[in-house]
Amino acid sequence: MDSLKKRRFLIRLFVLAVLACVLLTAGWKLLNDEKTHKLEAGEKAPDFVLENIQTGEEFKLSDLKGKGVLVNFWATYCEPCKQEMPVFEKAASTYEKQDIIFAAISADQSSLVINRFRDRYALSFPLLKDNGNQVMDAYGVDALPATFFIRADGTISRTVYGPLQTKRLETYLDEIVP
Repeated sequence: MDSLKKRRFLIRLFVLAVLACVLLTAGWKLLNDEKTHKLEAGEKAPDFVLENIQTGEEFKLSDLKGKGVLVNFWATYCEPCKQEMPVFEKAASTYEKQDIIFAAISADQSSLVINRFRDRYALSFPLLKDNGNQVMDAYGVDALPATFFIRADGTISRTVYGPLQTKRLETYLDEIVP
């Protein structure tokens, strides 16, 4: 008899523990979903200040008011990011003359890894390191690569998730030429 009561108690305890885990998981998911706000066209791009790993200088988005800005979120381990970086490098030299600034914000935490990547792909535009992914969170980025096209007035013209090819990239860049 004691054994049967003990078994029932353990089964009830197990069921309560499972229900508690389900409720905690659902609550955690709801809280995190509210924190992530994906920015859309027409919204103001959040300002940020990050270190340019090539120069060590600060890169501040609001200092670029009056210019179009491409902000790309990427990582060295992201295969689609590797594909689009040479496309960005080629376009950056062309569009720089039209007051378009390229900035690539890495999710990597090591400057050494980012510098090796820059050297391998011969990238000349600013590569920025986002310690703690604070800027990624502010932009609501949850997948890489993610590219934001920002107009001269600081509003977002377009957001693209996934790699960009030359023709689409040029079309979107033409939209933000000041």
